[in-house]
Amino acid sequence: MPHLSDINLLELIYLKDYSIFIRKTKFEDLVSIYLINIQSSDIPLLSFFSHITKEQLLESARQGLSKLLTGLENGTAIHQVEESLNHWKNNGISGIPRESISLKDIALIYSAQKLAFQSFLQYYTSDVSVAVQVINEIELYYNQVQELAVKMFQTIQHEEQEKRQESENKYRDLFDNASDLIQIVTPEGTLLYVNNTWLNTLGYTIQEIEGRSIFEVIKNSEIDKYKKHRKKVVEETSTENIRTIYLKKNGEEITIEGSINCKYVNGKPEYIRGIFHDITLKLEQERKIQYYTDQLAEREENLRNIIEQAPDAVIVIDKENQIKLWNPKAEAVFGWKTDEVIGKSMPEIIVPVEYRERHTTGLNRFLSTKEARIINKTVEVPAIHKEGYEFFISLTVSHSIQGEKDIFIAFVRDVTEQRKNQLELENKRKQLEKSNQELEQYAWLTSHDLKEPLRKILTFSDALIKKHDKNIPENTLNYLLKIHHAARRMDRLIEAVLLYSNVTSNEDLFAPTNLATILNEVIDDLEILVTSKNATITFNNLPVINSIPIQMRQLFQNLVSNAIKYSKPNEPIEINITCKREQNGYTFQVKDNGIGFNKIYAEKIFQVFQRLQPTEIYEGTGIGLALCKKIVEVHKGTIHAESEAGVGSSFIIYLPDLPISSQPT
Repeated sequence: MPHLSDINLLELIYLKDYSIFIRKTKFEDLVSIYLINIQSSDIPLLSFFSHITKEQLLESARQGLSKLLTGLENGTAIHQVEESLNHWKNNGISGIPRESISLKDIALIYSAQKLAFQSFLQYYTSDVSVAVQVINEIELYYNQVQELAVKMFQTIQHEEQEKRQESENKYRDLFDNASDLIQIVTPEGTLLYVNNTWLNTLGYTIQEIEGRSIFEVIKNSEIDKYKKHRKKVVEETSTENIRTIYLKKNGEEITIEGSINCKYVNGKPEYIRGIFHDITLKLEQERKIQYYTDQLAEREENLRNIIEQAPDAVIVIDKENQIKLWNPKAEAVFGWKTDEVIGKSMPEIIVPVEYRERHTTGLNRFLSTKEARIINKTVEVPAIHKEGYEFFISLTVSHSIQGEKDIFIAFVRDVTEQRKNQLELENKRKQLEKSNQELEQYAWLTSHDLKEPLRKILTFSDALIKKHDKNIPENTLNYLLKIHHAARRMDRLIEAVLLYSNVTSNEDLFAPTNLATILNEVIDDLEILVTSKNATITFNNLPVINSIPIQMRQLFQNLVSNAIKYSKPNEPIEINITCKREQNGYTFQVKDNGIGFNKIYAEKIFQVFQRLQPTEIYEGTGIGLALCKKIVEVHKGTIHAESEAGVGSSFIIYLPDLPISSQPT
């Protein structure tokens, strides 16, 4: 029996005539029987109508059934059902919350309607064949109604699930990104959850703390105190805060302060929550304030100690360019000892001759106008080593006032090795590009050189087989056939290699490409194969994109041919191609119902000459999917496969928008 979605309601002549008959002769009886059926059903929804009179309920039933008959008569009944279900989905039923109506309630309502609708068949006709036609069309209609209700219910469930997930994600995001350290621990002490601040503060990854005990990150001397406090919290005898010491992954100690509390389920502790502040910096600042208050005289010496231990070279000059401070790292970077440079002109020590005037001009401009071009910025500039050679440094200069005098503090790092590595990386990239070009040329030339001897093998073996097969011994003929078949396979491989090596990203080849047109042309080209294999190919909404048209044709032809090749014997082939618009591109899916493959091979199938099936059963070169991947990558996209053995495969392709001004080079 056909599905209603394949049938136009206007063509359901028997149902239409039956509806007209009921409207004219049995309408009030239909209303009465429908209400009886409703009242005899176990539908909680009826409680929402307890506040209206019987006359109002009767009038509501009349309007609904009249609308149904009108819809069946003019072919709009299903659309009316869709509107009603959407009304329900959008909470549009006055006084009745959507969640109070279940799928079962809807099914019972339409079942009562269906039973009432069938009750008058005996008055309509005595012709059995006509009665059967009416019943069949009623079944078709209400089956579709049921399908619509189920789909709508599933949509609502999906939306509600997404809302719940969104709410959960918001709460989780709140905890994950809170500024406090948050942890959840089992009663035995195993960590169940920690937030990002906890991880970042202690220097762990989420994988590193899975299954670990909270006591592993507490300083040994603090564990007993922490356990006693924890016990009081579990026994609900303490709500006081606790201060303790945690150990970072690198062994560094931090002081934390906060509270822990217990979650109970059925009177038993389920887990223990903790929220802490890292007060290490606060305590350190307090200690420093106290220290500098008591030890003001030692301030300058302590500051100098910090500078001397700095990992970067630190140089301090005055407004006359004279060097006032030169730390040990500066000695290591420039080769000059401190006593050799203090009081001397900084440009004459480390600035190349050609840049000295520019340096002095910039300093004077800043002092007179406060126009800062490099102050508080990091720049890479050339410098001079004591031994006379130039090298590059990373330089950050800040300005300060000390004792009403301008000073400039320079933080310097030798970046020679870094620049060398960058240059080497760039050279490697260029070498790789050159190597790829040479490899493509080699593949092209080699393939062409192979074709001539291969052509002779095919020509002469074919001549021997056709002209002398009766005079050749059977074993020799078999060997000759194997040679001929192997040569043909090699010929296909050479063509595939040529095709693969010829995939280019030349920007001159890009043009607006209608993929629907491309796919139609591919289907036309494969018409004989599609027909012989009983294949059905469907697609929808394929866009116009900026691409290389011939490569798009190769891409879709390979994927469609692949789907037909690896189909199930004696089973109709179904290939469905869909497209979804993304924010910055399109996602395409080519799905089939073929033999599929184990998902562990999802990456292997895109490698050159990789095959999962024997060539004796499935012909091919092993280059088709590798070619698809290369084409997609030329268009800056991605391709991957999802499959299950015996079920079928899906190839998912993402192609980004490539405006003409942003074509790949």
